[in-house]
Amino acid sequence: MIEVEIKLPIDNKENVEADLKRLGFIKSSLVCEEDIYFDNDAGQIRKNGEALRVRKVTDLLANQTDVVITYKGKKMDQISMSRKELETGVADAEICTQIFESLGFRVILPKVKKTRQEYTFDQMTACIDQVQDLGDFFELEMVITEDKNKDDALGQIEKMLQRLGYSLKDTTRNSYLSMLQHVEDE
Repeated sequence: MIEVEIKLPIDNKENVEADLKRLGFIKSSLVCEEDIYFDNDAGQIRKNGEALRVRKVTDLLANQTDVVITYKGKKMDQISMSRKELETGVADAEICTQIFESLGFRVILPKVKKTRQEYTFDQMTACIDQVQDLGDFFELEMVITEDKNKDDALGQIEKMLQRLGYSLKDTTRNSYLSMLQHVEDE
């Protein structure tokens, strides 16, 4: 699967929420996400522009928690956060962390914690994230199965972004982890 995604900081999430509603987006899940990132001792995962994480997702409405392991490949362009993403569920975040550490991976600090309100419109997902120690961010994303559809999906996202009063120039390609560490992504 390929996640075609843009992200930008926002000053007023209530205005963005109102604009999403006006454009036909429907409020869906409200979750708390806690991410633990890993790398090997040489730092190769990060140096390669990739990511490996364990994410605990708590549905705040259903009070249910799920855990997933995610691998994110290198970014596919110089504009967006688009990249290959492989994800699967696991039963226990702590045991998964112990397995990774036993295999020689180390935890990369800080942990990334955020509250995420999701909205859906057709094949597009909008997320308003309140990231601990960073502030509010807005993401638009589409999931595609073939690389050849990436430019079309990014075009749709760019048009929606413009309808919301933003442009690709307003976006960032830095991950929340990099922002918290005050470093630039590769």
